[in-house]
Amino acid sequence: MNFFRKPIIIIALLLVGMPKSGIAQYLFQVEPLFNYFSDSKRWEVSGNFIMPQATFNGVSRVLENGNYMGDTTAKRPQVGSGIGGSIGISLPFKATGHISCWAVDVALMGNMYTWTDINQTFGVDGSYTKVKPTLNASTLQVALPLGVSYKIGNDVIETKRLAFAAAFGAGLLPQLNMTSLTGVSGEKSYMAFGCTPYVKAEAAFLAGMEFKVRVMYTVGDIRLTDVDHALPTGGTDGPFRIVSNGNLILSLVFMPFSMNWHETAWWNTYDTYNQHDRLN
Repeated sequence: MNFFRKPIIIIALLLVGMPKSGIAQYLFQVEPLFNYFSDSKRWEVSGNFIMPQATFNGVSRVLENGNYMGDTTAKRPQVGSGIGGSIGISLPFKATGHISCWAVDVALMGNMYTWTDINQTFGVDGSYTKVKPTLNASTLQVALPLGVSYKIGNDVIETKRLAFAAAFGAGLLPQLNMTSLTGVSGEKSYMAFGCTPYVKAEAAFLAGMEFKVRVMYTVGDIRLTDVDHALPTGGTDGPFRIVSNGNLILSLVFMPFSMNWHETAWWNTYDTYNQHDRLN
């Protein structure tokens, strides 16, 4: 029997004898994880717009045709909005293809958002009404998002030959929240630690510099304020608390040092980061 007339056997023999580097020629070479911290071309900064979701749970005044009828306990959604920013980096740890990998995402995030019309009144018909003067609150959040994402595109290998990139990930958001009531003297800020899970998705494009549009959503309850007494005029008639249920964060991200990415020529026949790749 002539084995060399069997194409399948020939291919198998070639694969067995092929060097490991040859088999992996379409995988970019991953460096030790912490080495990437010194790579300025991978760092990114962002501006955030936050749409927080929370629940008010406490005492509300009951009015009928503007007349005070008493107090009741109520639970309702609480409105909020805010802005913030972050600085972070993605650290590749597992190459999955020529321009794709798994990466650890690390960031430092700071956000400030406000809660408005905390002292809404409750009507006998079940509706809520805004009143004046209003009671508002502000929350300062400092967070350290830590997660894992799957990335594909130009920022994986820091190349200007590709125009786009994308990423999908999930992780945890350890955070410190400090909430203060606005315009109420003598009330101390309420501090709360928490850790909530998040998911995110982002799309990136190269326009001289790498820009990204990111959507992140966190879910989980964190108590932001807990007032155990009535407040003066403009406040409430009894205890209440505000519990954060989740945040939707929209971010515009840019990588300031991506202008120093290499491989700008489309006619390159190899990738400078990978000595084994000559077939790109």
